Amino acid sequence: MVQAMMSRRAGRGSTDRSSTNRGLLSRFLRGTAKVVAGAGRKLGMALGLSASLALAGCSGGAGFGDMFSGLGPGKEGQGQQTAQPAQPAAPPQAGSGNKVALLLPLGAPGAAGRLARAMKNAAEMAMIDAGRPDITLVVKNTNGNVAGARAAAEAALAEGARLILGPLLANNVRAVGQRARARGVPVIAFSSRAEVAGNGVYLMSFLPSSEVDNVVRHAVKSGKKRIAALIPSSDYGRVVDAALKAAARKYGASIVARESYVRTALGLQTPAQRLGQAIANGGADALFFPEGPKLLATGGSALQAAGVAPGSLQLLGTGLWDSPKIRTVRFAQGGWYAGVDPRLVSHFATRYRQTYGGTPPRLASLAYDATSLAIALKRIGGFNNAAITNREGFQGMNGLFRFRRNGLIERGLAILRVTPTGPRVVAPAPGRFTGY
Repeated sequence: MVQAMMSRRAGRGSTDRSSTNRGLLSRFLRGTAKVVAGAGRKLGMALGLSASLALAGCSGGAGFGDMFSGLGPGKEGQGQQTAQPAQPAAPPQAGSGNKVALLLPLGAPGAAGRLARAMKNAAEMAMIDAGRPDITLVVKNTNGNVAGARAAAEAALAEGARLILGPLLANNVRAVGQRARARGVPVIAFSSRAEVAGNGVYLMSFLPSSEVDNVVRHAVKSGKKRIAALIPSSDYGRVVDAALKAAARKYGASIVARESYVRTALGLQTPAQRLGQAIANGGADALFFPEGPKLLATGGSALQAAGVAPGSLQLLGTGLWDSPKIRTVRFAQGGWYAGVDPRLVSHFATRYRQTYGGTPPRLASLAYDATSLAIALKRIGGFNNAAITNREGFQGMNGLFRFRRNGLIERGLAILRVTPTGPRVVAPAPGRFTGY
């Protein structure tokens, strides 16, 4: 489907850019799916650029790259099959003056290396799908360490790279960003650690802050404005706690009760019971519980013991809920979280399997998206910060996204409801940032 759609020419365009740019944009790539905003509607870039930006990694539950070392269940690569190449056609390349470097820890052991190899496959798939990509993709191995990342960046810059995609790990991103910044070359990296963004470094990743913003916005719109929160005492917990407070201020919600806990079954019991008693006394109509399936079930039992019945208030979560195991957690049934339409996730996985004969890690599609974006940027005038941070953003396989000037990504995600048979879309992802 991706190849067929990409071969079509589209003529939509609705930006304040020149008609020439609109034409270039609209001719680029057809949307890879028909489902986000309703039956039959194709996805395209919000600039009018129809896109193959298939960010099929869901919004964090399948792994956050190097985001938080203590995250526990849901780390990158866990439970994923290693994708074995099925000898696809060699990706086309453009002239030497259009080089884009892809920096990945291909030589790293374990999950990081497996993910890197799948990301390389996905990037090559984007080149093949584009047909005439107008860029030359130069792949460099960082080995997953700072010295390797620095050497890879220096080699890529010496070879004339005008844009760097990657690396994956936060400390690698810092090293690459320093080298690229000195040469005026933008970096679109895959780390989810927000502190490495900025000054020409953009993060093509799944940030929990976007998930929290989206789900709180939907909750308030649905009349759920009084939120209780059960927050893990971890780096991840601090990020989502700050995001919850920011979203509450932004959308007019109130945090009426809050407890934090150590991420163990024992550490969760007492805080959950205290919060359950506060909820049972009234005042909350939603509960924010950003936890994976196992501890979510444990916390749910403690909350029920304190008098909180399943379904008595709206449960809200994050991408940690994006796991097949969540459907077995009784307390989570009916809960909302922000993520990618499951049909879009399936579409990318199917396309990858057809090409490489294996199931991709969910984060692999970030490389597909970044490569497709590089192709688009080249066709509309080059790799510059103004093009990367256009206000209208892009529409990809994971829905709407744009880069802020601080390097962080902002996403418009679908709202999903937990059911025994898997997630169901209760609100489609927005089609554009206007009025959003």
